[in-house]
This record gives sequence, structure tokens and C-alpha cells, in this order.
Amino acid sequence: MRLGLFAKLFLWLWLVMLLIGAAFMITQRYWPQAPGLPSEARMADYAEEIQRLTAEEGMGALFGYLRSLGRDSEVRYLVLRPDMHGPMARRLPAELHDELRELAAQPAVRRGQQGGTRYIAMPVVLRPDATHLLVAVRPAQGLRVLPAWVRLLIAFVFTAGLSAVLAAHLSRPLRRLSEASRRLARGELTARVPDPGAGGDEITELGRDFNAMADRLQGLVESRTQLLSDVSHELRSPLARLQVAVELARRQAGGAADASLDRMERDIERLDELIGQVLHLARLERGGLVPARGTVDLSALVDTCCADAAFEGEHRGRRLQREVARGLVLQGDASLLRSVLDNLLRNALRHTPEGGTVQVTARRLEDQAVISVRDAGPGVPGDQLARIFEPFVRVSSARERESGGHGLGLAIVRRAVEAHGGRVEARNHPEGGLCVTVRLPLQQPAGQRHHGA
Repeated sequence: MRLGLFAKLFLWLWLVMLLIGAAFMITQRYWPQAPGLPSEARMADYAEEIQRLTAEEGMGALFGYLRSLGRDSEVRYLVLRPDMHGPMARRLPAELHDELRELAAQPAVRRGQQGGTRYIAMPVVLRPDATHLLVAVRPAQGLRVLPAWVRLLIAFVFTAGLSAVLAAHLSRPLRRLSEASRRLARGELTARVPDPGAGGDEITELGRDFNAMADRLQGLVESRTQLLSDVSHELRSPLARLQVAVELARRQAGGAADASLDRMERDIERLDELIGQVLHLARLERGGLVPARGTVDLSALVDTCCADAAFEGEHRGRRLQREVARGLVLQGDASLLRSVLDNLLRNALRHTPEGGTVQVTARRLEDQAVISVRDAGPGVPGDQLARIFEPFVRVSSARERESGGHGLGLAIVRRAVEAHGGRVEARNHPEGGLCVTVRLPLQQPAGQRHHGA
């Protein structure tokens, strides 16, 4: 049976009303109200009878009559003197005594509640020169015993509890959908909403639609990756034949320099490099390139890659400065991490103008190694920083094809870093240039591993 959100909210509203009604009935059953105070007409009858008894028989008959009135109920009847003293006045709570003292100065019928006692007071003339006060009191019972703020608090807690149950019921599938959406946004193409069910409401339908969308998206990405891989493999053979043909043509020319052949050879080398990067990226995206887990001295690896990049940068008028902390050791694939560093350094050199400096830092931050590579270029527009890690993306005219890149280096960096359980981010440095930061989990020292075990 399929229940939509409207039906669920409608039924839940009625359930709350039934629960409140049941709570009211239970309260009435197990916390009953005592008989109410007498009406004003009944109090007037009592006052008339008290006046008659007092005039005919004296005050002794008055006390007996008052006791008879309250014999079969929780209501007590008292006659108070104008000065609010006497044996009957001592039977009143102090707060009620003070309140009735104020009423005695204004003869009128009054009802009220003071603390846990309800009362009705009526003036009665027992002597020509003085007006007494006939008072009927009874303890408040049921919810009326509680202060108003306590009753409001009980109602708030009750309704808040029921609302929390409804909110949890409705938000549980939304939380699962939100978590699956975040995972998919991070690139986990296998992220799905767990068991959305066959029936259900609109939220359940949304979960099924999300899973269908994720299936389709995963299929498209896998098809694209497979296409890139297949096309790259198919292009490798023609390129190899072209290289052989260029070499044969150069031999037939007797080894003489030929600008056309040189240009062809450079273009073939660029195409071969591009195809190699595409194949590398395709293997990373398919998960086919699993990092070989071994102990890697990241500090030494950064030094080596920086030395190679510095040598390359000198011939192009670029400098490289590095600051590398010692003892950065992790479990990973050394060749894959070298690819990460090479791509970052070449990308930084490529976009640093002649005479500029590339700055590299590698440091420890808690249990992570943090590697930052900053170029001296124009940076990237802020709204496009997240896109530079996608394949074949060029985000500005300042970092265009003339720089010599193919838009694959940073994509390979991200996949390789994620394969090691790390993450990579880019930002524009306040002093200029693009700064790419890689965070990788470090290997726990042997002493700590033993202690933790």
C-alpha cells in the first residue's frame, strides 16, 4: 500500500489528536477532579442558614452546622471574623489567609485559587456591627494542582516528542539520500540510496530515481573511460608506424636537417605523450591501476622530483625553491606518487613566467603529509578552481594550449592521490599564483602502532 506525504501527515495529525484525547481520558480516570465548590446561590443559602442559627442558638450551633456541610466531601466551610483571627483562621494556609484579609475589606463574592487550594468567599452579617466571611475551601486536584508553566512544559514535551518521532521517520530517507548525493559528488560512482523500497511516498520515489540516475551516470562515465582507453590503444599502432616512417624519410634524406620532418617528429611525440596520459587516466578511473603498497620515503621522493624539475626549469629561465621536512614516510606506490609530483611541478613550471619562481613545501600536519606547489602565474578564476581537476579542462586564456599542456595532468594527480586515500585542492594564493595542496596519510610509527595494538 502506497502512502504519500499528505496521507502520512494527515494520519499522523489524527494520531496525535487521539493520543491527546487518550491522555485526557486517562487523566480524568486516574487523576479525577474532586466535587466542585458550591455555587453562589448555594453559598447564599448557607449564609442565610448561618445567620438564622447564630441568631437563635448562638455560635456553638454554627460550628456544628459547618462541620455537617463538609462531612461528605473535601470541601471545608469556615466563618472568619472581620479581623481574620480565631480558631478557624488558623486552619488556612498563610498565603490564603493573607488573600482573604484583603477580600474582607471589599465585601463581595469572590472565587480564586491560592497555591494548591481553591476557594469561594461570601460576606455574611452575623452581628449588626460586623461582617464575617463565609469561606468554602478545597484542595486543588488533577492538573490544576500544577503551576501553569509546568502544564505548558508537559504539553511542550509531549508534542515535541511526537514531532521528533515524525521528523525522524520523514528525515531518515532524506539523510540517506543526502549521504549518497555527497558520495556521488566526491566521485564515488557506486554510491546508492540503500534499499529505497518498492512502494513508499514521494521521498522513496526520489531515492529510486536517484539510484536510476546514478546507474545511468556510472554507465556513461565507464563508457567514456572505456572509449578513451580503446581509442588510445588504437592510436598507438598508427603513431608507431608514423615514427618509423619519419625515421625512414630522414635516412633517405641522408640525415640532413629537414624542418618538416622535425615538426612531424615533435607532433608525433606530443601525440604519444597525450595518448600515454589518457591511458594512464583511464586505468586510474577504472580502478585498474591499484597502488603497490610499499614503504615510501616521501621526503626523499620530493627532493628527487624537485631536483629534476629545477634542472629542467633552469634551461627555461625558471627557479625552484623547496622546503621539505624530514621523516615523511607512508605506505603507497612510489611510481604513482612520482607521477603526482612530476605533474604538479611541470604544471607549475609551465605556467610560471620566465624569471619566476616555483615554491614547493612538504611538511607534517598531525598524521598527514601536506605538499604544496605554488606557481608564479596569473592563477585561475575562483569559480573554476574545482574544475581544473577534470580531464581536458582549460579554464582561462592565460593557461591555454600554448602552454603546452593537455588538461590531463591535474586529473591524473587527483585520481592518484585519491587512490592513496588522500585529497587534493587548489586555491589562488593571496600574493599571486595558483597553489595546489596534496594531503596524504602518513605511516604510523612502529612504536605507536605497537602501543595502539
